[in-house]
Parts: sequence; structure tokens; C-alpha cells
Amino acid sequence: MREQAQKAQKAAKKAARKVAERARNVDLSRVDLSKIDPRNIDMKNVEFPRFDWERGRFVRKDAAAVVGHSFHAEDVAWPLRLVGWLVNRYIRLCEATGNLLVAGDGPFIKLQAEGKPIIILVWHGRNFQAIPMSRLFINPVTALTSRSRDGAMIANVIRPFGYAAIQGSGTGAAAKKRTNPKKRGMQAFRAMLKHLKNGEMVLATADVPPGPVFETGPGMVKLAAKSGAAIMAVGAGFSPELPIPGTWDKSKLPLPFANRSLVFGEPIYVEDGDDKAMEAACQRVTDALNAVQDEAEKMAGK
Repeated sequence: MREQAQKAQKAAKKAARKVAERARNVDLSRVDLSKIDPRNIDMKNVEFPRFDWERGRFVRKDAAAVVGHSFHAEDVAWPLRLVGWLVNRYIRLCEATGNLLVAGDGPFIKLQAEGKPIIILVWHGRNFQAIPMSRLFINPVTALTSRSRDGAMIANVIRPFGYAAIQGSGTGAAAKKRTNPKKRGMQAFRAMLKHLKNGEMVLATADVPPGPVFETGPGMVKLAAKSGAAIMAVGAGFSPELPIPGTWDKSKLPLPFANRSLVFGEPIYVEDGDDKAMEAACQRVTDALNAVQDEAEKMAGK
């Protein structure tokens, strides 16, 4: 893509030089500008610069076509970057004004100290409440976000907390369709596997959009079986908080001056097997997440 842009830039400069040379040879004193009627100009053949609303900028005519769903955190429109910055500051405000209680983090800290790969899973509706737990991380962590404008905005939200981002996702069973290749779920799977093989950590949501909510999808369980990583179920409690209506994942807005809690479950190891074994493993993770989430909400005072 970069080579194509350089070639197009050279061609444009060459064409501009030719136009400039022709203009030098034209005697403008002999041209009667009063006879030029703008209404006779054929506007159909006039090409205007195209504005890319997804990235908030004009696109050159010689620019290469953009592949669908190829949104990057640094490349989204400035309004989305501004929203990401504001959300980040709001989460920091909630973190600074709230009281945090942590339980069950001993095995999690031990696995990090030993350099073991870890897959951290939370429910989708609790991801913003769980973002500040990066303060407890020793090893590098990479978060999985969707390959969309929203995913790029979330990447801008979590980067200042120390998270790297991998963009890609699958499709939840509620959509009743096969995985969309444009979401690049398989590429994200391979990228996360590489991080885990290096002894790093991966953070993701267990339930997959658009649902069903509070049910673990098979993707992260298969990743654990393939990599040998331990799954750590984490519950995040916040009190008070406001429910956000119309969200499939029953998201809630955390409020400042709240009681916060994080509860870590015991490590879960998954062995590779057939579909029934994977379903059983998904149920184990679902039960673990429900247990730690209930405990976290009790600790927060709900």
C-alpha cells in the first residue's frame, strides 16, 4: 500500500510539473477571461476530494482502498479519540474517589511471578468496571477488542492503563449466523496464542456479542486448551452504579465515590477435547464467573 502511494505521489508531481510548464508558455494577456462562462463547465467530469467520515479526514484520489473493518486506535476520527479520552478520565475519576477491596488474588499473583500464561475473563457488562485492575498486573497484558469503531475507541480508553490491544472477534450464538470473516476472529486467535506462548496475559470478555449474555463462548476456552494457559475468572463490583437501558449485556455505568471490589477465582485449566468436553469447560467458566461476580457485588455492598 505504501509503495502504491509513493508511485501515485511521484506521478502526481510529474503531472503538476507538466501543467506548470504549459502555463509558463501561455500569454495570459491574449486570453479574454470575460468570455469564460462558469455555467458552461461540465461539473459531471469534475472530481472533488472524498471525505472519509469514519476517519474524519479527506482522502486523496490516489489513495489505496481501505479494507472493511480495518479500524485502528490511532486512525479513528478525532471525535472518537476525544470520546475515548473523556471515558478514560471518567474511569480514573471513579478509581481515584472509590474504595477498592480485592479478594482471591493470591493464585493470580503467583502465576504472574512464575511467568505462566493467563487468560483473564470478565463478563461483557463489567469490562469498564474491571479496567483499573491493571494496577495488579506484573506481566504485559493484551486486551481483545472488536474490529470496529467502538473497538478502536475502547483501545484508546484502555491504553493509558497499560493494556495493548488486539482487534478481532467472533459472533455470539444469538446472531444465528456463522462468524463474519471481516471481524478477523481467527487472526486475533493466532495473535493471542502468540502472546500466551511468550508467557504474557490476555484479557477478554467471556460472553460474545450479541449474546446470549452471561454465557461463556467457546473461543477463549479453545484458546486456553490450545495454549495451556490458566483461565482466571474475575468479578468486578461497583456500588452505586446506574443501569444502561437497551444494552444486550446489561451494562451499568459506574459512579464516582463508590465502593469497588475485585474478586479472583481459582485457575481453571482446560484440556483439548471434543465438542462435549468444550461445552463442559464453557459451563465451568460460566459457573466460576457467576460465583466471583456475585461475591464481588456482595463485597461492594449490594
